[in-house]
Amino acid sequence: MSQDAKSLLVLINDAARMVRSEFGRSARDHKLTLLQWRTLGMLARGEPLTQSAIAQRIEASPMTMSDIVNRLESLGYVLREVDPADSRAKLVRLAPAALPIVEEMRAIAQDLSSRIFAGFSEPEREALEVLLGRLIANLESLAATHD
Repeated sequence: MSQDAKSLLVLINDAARMVRSEFGRSARDHKLTLLQWRTLGMLARGEPLTQSAIAQRIEASPMTMSDIVNRLESLGYVLREVDPADSRAKLVRLAPAALPIVEEMRAIAQDLSSRIFAGFSEPEREALEVLLGRLIANLESLAATHD
């Protein structure tokens, strides 16, 4: 791997870490951890998910995910129900009480996005989106070969 490629990977990692950190600060302002906030964001996409599916998608351990869901349930932000496909599993879905916080999250994300991409032209943003999409597809393909 060339030195330039190593530098690019470091830059991508650093950018992702810094974005997570900025979102984390915003989450703390709402008395939520970043993982709790990411869980709500995942559920806001619409479909109920099992705890293990959420954990896998946000890269949290099953024990951590259990704690996250317990906390969000105690806040009234999520509901658990029996999975009709597997009576041993529970599906987690967004509760109506979480909708205002999800809307606030979206506004914060939009504001952060505007600040992060300040000085980027629309074609530059679109090109970056396409390139990162391709990068993610390549990584997903690599991950599939390890399963």
